[in-house]
Amino acid sequence: MNPTPNSLPDLRQLNQRLALHGVRVQAFLDGLTPRLDQLVRAVAEGNMAEVGRTSHFIHRCCDVYGYDDLAVKAGEVCQAAAACESMEVVGRKVVRLVGAFGRTSEGGQVTMAT
Repeated sequence: MNPTPNSLPDLRQLNQRLALHGVRVQAFLDGLTPRLDQLVRAVAEGNMAEVGRTSHFIHRCCDVYGYDDLAVKAGEVCQAAAACESMEVVGRKVVRLVGAFGRTSEGGQVTMAT
């Protein structure tokens, strides 16, 4: 019997792509933790240049991976650093970013914008 032209796609390939995507996203989230630690250290040390560089990196990565809330919060830190706001203000924004990250990956479940 000939297969019909409207047959279902090969689900194995779809499952493999989804699994690979899941691995990439988890690797991104795992790699974000040291970057956030680096950002917190930079604030504690008063290193505004490092705060700017690191927050910009986090902002871009979160934007690429579709983590809109994290991207917005990282962008706020980046803008505050560029505007040379006080370390107290920058520190509060970093705390909000870290909190948003904690909520994003809470309980091992990843939540992304769709």
